[in-house]
Amino acid sequence: MSEVLENIFSPGGILDDRLDSYCFRSSQLEMAELVETAFDQRQNAIIEAGTGTGKSFAYLAPAMLRILDDPRRKIVVATSTITLEKQLYEKDIPFLSDALGFDEEVAVLFGRSNYACIARYRELEEQNPLLGEEGSGGLAALGAWIRKTVTGEKGDIADAGAMRNFVLVASDEKTCRGPKCPYYLECFYFKARRNAMKARLLVTNHHLFLIDGKHRAECSIPFDEDAILPSYDAVILDEAHHLESEATDVLSDSYSLAGVERALDFLLAKDSKLSCSILEHMSVYERIKGTTRIAMDEIRRTLGDAKQFDERLTILLGATGQDDILFDENSFSRYRSALSEGEAVAAELAELSTRLAGLHVAENIPDEDQLHAQNIARAAESLSYLSDTLRSFIRFGDFDRRIAHAQGVRNADYELTLSPMEVGPILRTVVLDNISSAIFCSATLSLDRSFEFFKGKLGLDKDTLEGVFESPFRYKENLMLLLPRDGIAYRNDMSEEYVEYTASAIKEAILYSGGGALVLFTSRKMLEEVHARVSEMLPDFVLYRQGGGMSRNALLGRFKKEEDSSLFATSSFWEGIDAPGNTLRLVIIVKLPFQVPTTPIYQARCTHIEKEGKFPFLELTVPEAAIRLKQGLGRLIRSENDKGIVIILDSRILQKSYGRLLLSSLPECYCPEDAAIDNLGSKIEHFLY
Repeated sequence: MSEVLENIFSPGGILDDRLDSYCFRSSQLEMAELVETAFDQRQNAIIEAGTGTGKSFAYLAPAMLRILDDPRRKIVVATSTITLEKQLYEKDIPFLSDALGFDEEVAVLFGRSNYACIARYRELEEQNPLLGEEGSGGLAALGAWIRKTVTGEKGDIADAGAMRNFVLVASDEKTCRGPKCPYYLECFYFKARRNAMKARLLVTNHHLFLIDGKHRAECSIPFDEDAILPSYDAVILDEAHHLESEATDVLSDSYSLAGVERALDFLLAKDSKLSCSILEHMSVYERIKGTTRIAMDEIRRTLGDAKQFDERLTILLGATGQDDILFDENSFSRYRSALSEGEAVAAELAELSTRLAGLHVAENIPDEDQLHAQNIARAAESLSYLSDTLRSFIRFGDFDRRIAHAQGVRNADYELTLSPMEVGPILRTVVLDNISSAIFCSATLSLDRSFEFFKGKLGLDKDTLEGVFESPFRYKENLMLLLPRDGIAYRNDMSEEYVEYTASAIKEAILYSGGGALVLFTSRKMLEEVHARVSEMLPDFVLYRQGGGMSRNALLGRFKKEEDSSLFATSSFWEGIDAPGNTLRLVIIVKLPFQVPTTPIYQARCTHIEKEGKFPFLELTVPEAAIRLKQGLGRLIRSENDKGIVIILDSRILQKSYGRLLLSSLPECYCPEDAAIDNLGSKIEHFLY
């Protein structure tokens, strides 16, 4: 099959023939061959592909060829963002399908809440006779969009008013009647699911991929059968640097009063269509007369006891003055007696779950009431989960494998959570051991060309194939890295001096670049302070800042539209920005992106590393900062013609021994040794203009 890949990617090949802008990149062909080898040998592979490699085509082409070669093959492509999902499904896959003669079923599947529900829209239409009128603002735009949309997917909405009102019609499991709904055959969500189940190449997201694996493990569903995702035997995980964080979220279990209330409140609340509560309405189908009344009394009692337990817990945990609390062996022993009071609540939740699950005679429920029966059954399942989670938390003792922590929610209450210490062993058990190949790829996975850090986090074995494919862009010519030799090293005890220093340096840099700057911070407080000072010093420049009232997308849109504007932003802008051309010509990194070990999960993992006789700063903090720094630099050079400058103001990168690792993980670029604060402006002006 390698000859086929050469025919696709080589000069004069299929892509060269069909793309006027095509440029042969040996790294793209080599990556495609590595993906092919992983499929052939039924192995996993880790791939770092620099910006401009063309990694999407490099993994899609061998995936399509594999499916064509083996009629039993189904492959899932999962990524971290809807934007990339849509690009793959709407642009890259159609182009390659046409070029390669790939006529197999392809589908894309988003999370349920991303699809409009036709039934909810019809109800909204009945309640609002002005829905289609121009004067109804966003509702009119929403109605116009629903009447013409093919996918019903909210990412296709262009109108801001329609987007704001989308929540009113978003698909929701609690209101879904499934096959009993009169709009079932035209339902956007179920059409997407039906297409997904038929697909041999499915595009989805990391969250659904992980939820599917967890669901299969809990319900013993093999991978050759359909579950949340269809059956599949190989997966390509793009943007894989997000996987550990996303897996931690999916594989965590949480209990909160809010969760109990979500499961129960709607059962007791008066339904506008029924003129009574759902439980009262469904009492005619009860197995034993009078059990509905007993269940309603138990719900009220359980809610009351759960609130009482929550109040006592909130007072106890609130006394710490912390929103996020890590329970280690010592602190857990102090709280155990108070937590043990929740045993009674856990028992009540379990008993109520059993009561609700067996409340009705299923065969006697007519179609129009099946939805209510389903929602009562879902409430029973939720209560069983909450009971098990609360009981597990109260009795917790395995501090080496799981992390017990509490997080403040709703300004007062606390959510109790058990998270995995390491996601790798679980990920292997629920997914990797059950499929032939998993391809992990991203532009930022290696440290000094080594994948050991990434492999350790995801528990990948020594047999995993590896490949680092450099960007074809000319970084040495087009990217200048400025590290002021006389800069200041960030220290917490000199923040005022550091703010003054960074504000002055940023002002100078933006002045000489003429704008077009992305200024990246790790602290919102520092961002606001520095932005205010620079705005005073540069009154004629357009300086946007994150948190100024505009959404992320609106900020990006304005920044990209106004070529000489600058944007001050924090963590969410360290990646995911694509602004090729002169719009972005300067990236300023104010402080090295070290994660402060204040979050419970990060604290626990640092402690776990210490127990193993290692140093968490070197084993975890520095490697993660290196990856983050790499992502920040990746915002700048997005095309072959892009030219720009990166300034790192935090001089710890020069003064500390770990700075060598941080620098060695960056692309090789032009880095003048004589860079200093007083010559930043001249160097910027000379390089750009």
